Amino acid sequence: MAEKTKLQLQIEASEKKIQEEQRRLKLLERKQTERDRKDRNHRLCKRHGFLESILPDTINLTDEQFQDFVKQHIASKHGIAALATLTGQTSEVITATMESTKPKKSGEPAPTVAGQDNDSRQQKNTMQNAANPVNTQVATA
Repeated sequence: MAEKTKLQLQIEASEKKIQEEQRRLKLLERKQTERDRKDRNHRLCKRHGFLESILPDTINLTDEQFQDFVKQHIASKHGIAALATLTGQTSEVITATMESTKPKKSGEPAPTVAGQDNDSRQQKNTMQNAANPVNTQVATA
């Protein structure tokens, strides 16, 4: 009987260790999740700050206008090709990744830049094209 009690005590001790380790694992997973969130937040702030520093006019855009700007100019074929070059992937892989992570909203028209007439949009496009080395090479050729 004493032997059975020893075994039961060992089982109970082992189960207690398992529970402690499970709690420790959950705590570590929460810490990792929080660290990942903080890292992502830092990365987003740093990158958006850089974007605003080189394109200060984006500060005054509404969220919808900014999204439209990014879709039209950064997530364009040229932007996707440049990203593919930097990451060593094909542009098809990047496009597929962008499409799979895009929120699904059916029946919504594409956002437009409110409050801008065609002349001001054309003027901004001309300024952006002048700043883009690919477009300046085309314009000078």
